Amino acid sequence: MTRIIFYLWLLTGLAAADVLGGRKGCFLLIDLKTNKIVEEVGKNRRLPPCSTFKVPAAIMAFDAKILSPQRVFKWNGVKDSRPEVNQDQTASTWMDRSVVWVTQILTKQLGMARVKDYLAKFKYGNQDFSGGIEQAWLCSTLLIDAREQARFMSDLWREKLPVSPESQRLTKKILVVQTSGQSRLSGKTGSGTWEGTDLGRYVGVLQCRQGEFLVVLDFQGQCQGPGGLVARGLAIDHLKELGVW
Repeated sequence: MTRIIFYLWLLTGLAAADVLGGRKGCFLLIDLKTNKIVEEVGKNRRLPPCSTFKVPAAIMAFDAKILSPQRVFKWNGVKDSRPEVNQDQTASTWMDRSVVWVTQILTKQLGMARVKDYLAKFKYGNQDFSGGIEQAWLCSTLLIDAREQARFMSDLWREKLPVSPESQRLTKKILVVQTSGQSRLSGKTGSGTWEGTDLGRYVGVLQCRQGEFLVVLDFQGQCQGPGGLVARGLAIDHLKELGVW
């Protein structure tokens, strides 16, 4: 019944008209049970994944046995503007704090051939890692659109990716979680600069009374603070308007 009421809410036009806050971009809300697009706003186009790439990177690294929940990454002493980055990290803190240097360690240890092989297996965007083993996902050559992000996250959530089930379960456990009442949102943000303006991305899975839904939002446009956090905030604000958060 709650799922039916939710769909009726959207059909009567009660959903917010501008989830993107006046910026160009794309918002997708997809029912995981039916694969039905519940709501789609804006234009879908390929953009750099930025730190949302940490999700496939984690799957690759867990599957290749170079990452485990117990592994500690020793800080190399190179200071970042964020204090939480300037210390040793685990798999969980890497994802939660979005630590770029840990991703770079993992991609180097995986090597270009294995990364490309995994990207092909995952059908992850344009699969173009020519921008370099340490930089390709950071506003460089690797690009992926919102629908591709949604399909990839759906495969992960259902553990249908062509890698070990354990690597997918371990990755889901370290996704960044927000909660509100009975609702739980598990996902990852991404921030950068692209085509001369701020870029914000968010991909996640919402579990709530109405069911399970993929939530994907990306935007280009000026914002205050990291674009990924803004993207996640926009998504959560819209979920509140829909009555699922």
